[in-house]
Amino acid sequence: MLDYKLLEALDAVVTAGSFDGAARRLHLTQSAISQRIRQLEERSGTVLLVRDTPVRPTVAGQKLLAHVRQVRLLEAELQQDVDGTMEDWLTLRIGVNADSLALGLLGALAPVLQAERILLDCVVADEAQTLDQLRLGEVSGCIGTQPNEIAGCGVIPLGSIDYVLVATPAFAAEFFSGGLGEAALSDAPAAVFGQQDSIHRRWLREQHGLQHGDYPCHVIPDSTALFGAVCAGLAYGLVPRPQADALLNAGALQQLPLPAMPVALYWHHWRRQTAAERKLAEAVRGFTTGLCG
Repeated sequence: MLDYKLLEALDAVVTAGSFDGAARRLHLTQSAISQRIRQLEERSGTVLLVRDTPVRPTVAGQKLLAHVRQVRLLEAELQQDVDGTMEDWLTLRIGVNADSLALGLLGALAPVLQAERILLDCVVADEAQTLDQLRLGEVSGCIGTQPNEIAGCGVIPLGSIDYVLVATPAFAAEFFSGGLGEAALSDAPAAVFGQQDSIHRRWLREQHGLQHGDYPCHVIPDSTALFGAVCAGLAYGLVPRPQADALLNAGALQQLPLPAMPVALYWHHWRRQTAAERKLAEAVRGFTTGLCG
């Protein structure tokens, strides 16, 4: 049998990123937290934490974390079913892409979050990386680009969002007057999201053979700021059409000679969901349906 007092300590250490932070969260001494983690590792027969800064879970630790977090959600739902009340706020940790946040995801989810007393802990990553977070148990649901289910999880199609390559007219005239050839793309500053692989980086690599380092780029870990850099004429970028439509129609931006690139999105989730998680998934689907129009 699992000792949930020990699992609570594991969750607190990972959430806080340190043993000291976990001790403050649980109102215990640091030595008490260390003892609980040591007991849990002895019973599990494996190391559960990488003692680094911040402390992070091993693969085995991630599996236990996924279990204890799911149990916590199910217990909260059971309490609501028994007494008809939800006194505490329910925290759901989800993986989201920055573009969805920039396009108004939180505003679209607001009615459900308020009605169900849900607090979101958003882990932001590119659409292709969010599924790794679910697979490792770091999140209970995520927006991703893979259509296939992963073990122990379900998947809901969300539709496709068109991405368009855009720049200001002045930028396009300076760098792309001759088209989107390899030479032009090797010279024109791009705006790319984050340090990890992104839709833009993959397009440059797969369609033009350009690897990271073969082209100049601004690396910007925020979708709104990335779009701002494009609008300021600092770079060209691959952005969701809904984000660019108004400025394209006004002539402040122009679409570069590349057909819109549809990106299919999916909501992946733990197979066993609480009612609150199901309502959240429906709200996410409603949001993306509106964007896909």
